[in-house]
Amino acid sequence: MKTFHEPSREVPIVRDVDVLVVGGGPSGLAAAIGAARAGARVTLVERFGYLGGTATASLMACINGFRNQVEPDYTQVVRGIAEEIVLRLKALGGLGKSPYPQKPYPTLPGQLEYSYAIDTERFKFVVLSMCIEAGVDLLLHTWFAQPILEGNRITGVIVENKSGRQALLGRVVVDASGDGDVAARAGAPYWQTKGAEAPRLNDTLMYRVALGTVRPEALHACDFGSTAVLWGPTVGPLDGTDAEQLTQGEIEARLKLYDDFAAKQAQMPGLAQARIVETPPALGIRQTRFIEGEYTLTAEDALTGRRFADAIAISPCPIISYYGYRRYLEHEGYDIPYRCLVPKRVEGLLVAGRCISSEQQPYESHRAMVPMMAIGQAAGVAAALSAQQGALPRALDVNLVRAELRRQGAFLW
Repeated sequence: MKTFHEPSREVPIVRDVDVLVVGGGPSGLAAAIGAARAGARVTLVERFGYLGGTATASLMACINGFRNQVEPDYTQVVRGIAEEIVLRLKALGGLGKSPYPQKPYPTLPGQLEYSYAIDTERFKFVVLSMCIEAGVDLLLHTWFAQPILEGNRITGVIVENKSGRQALLGRVVVDASGDGDVAARAGAPYWQTKGAEAPRLNDTLMYRVALGTVRPEALHACDFGSTAVLWGPTVGPLDGTDAEQLTQGEIEARLKLYDDFAAKQAQMPGLAQARIVETPPALGIRQTRFIEGEYTLTAEDALTGRRFADAIAISPCPIISYYGYRRYLEHEGYDIPYRCLVPKRVEGLLVAGRCISSEQQPYESHRAMVPMMAIGQAAGVAAALSAQQGALPRALDVNLVRAELRRQGAFLW
């Protein structure tokens, strides 16, 4: 491969904060809000002009995981920021009908259902409002480029946006990029399932349709009455960290779109009058890198409902495909240890979202957006406390994190 030598240059430092969060998806926005509510000065970096990541930019209009989908489902194990978002959406008329079978609950504090269809535009409004109310500083339309390192400690990041190349400094950095871009480029070890290797989850293009006067029966969709969001063409397996493959995946999915819809119309005559009205800006990428942490969650941890002294979140979601479609848990949820968020070899960094240290089986459960928000809130709180105490995240007393999470309304056993 030919190369070009980039000349060195002075890069302006435009932020110097306690906590720097890279990525404004479900885990990143929860991390930013959690850190700010813990008293930290927080900057949140996001490549789109709005927050929500997979929920909005990929039009994944269904969030799952407040409690087990099947019995035992007595306890709502994810609360905190994720619960607050749903309650605010309810007040704005921003909830639709989830396609998943579940026991009904009244959608009150501590009484949320397993899953909710979400109005993605109202979701954008709600989470932006919550960030502003918490005092989060936002830098939108901005791409992460590379970490700033002092030895093996990350002290900030370089970004690119309309203003050019900029430096952002942070006492602690939270990688909520989804793909673990910050951690990987900082030198943290990781692994990745590529190509046709199994198992891994497929990547999908969602799309919204306007429904006609005749509604199809048994439509698996996020249902909003006059419109519905459908699961569309799948592609892959592709490497979502490779620009060429990502480009080809987008092209392939979008060219399959109308054939996919025609096939659904043929299967369900009730869709005959429906028409496609929206596709999202981005393909829904389900998995790429896993950043190796101080602990890696195992299948046994998830299946047995293992408890950990350093638990900072709980996942009750089924394992979506590893054991066949939807392997439900036989308990109310398993713990996510703080150590899964602490990458090896790099100091001053926490990871949040689908790239945390986990085997495939538990990943297929906690990758749902509701547990992701719980994990993100924990990462943000831990980052804030680390910055305030002048301690490395690896050395932080996790009991302080658990206490602050409870103060913020999160649930822990």
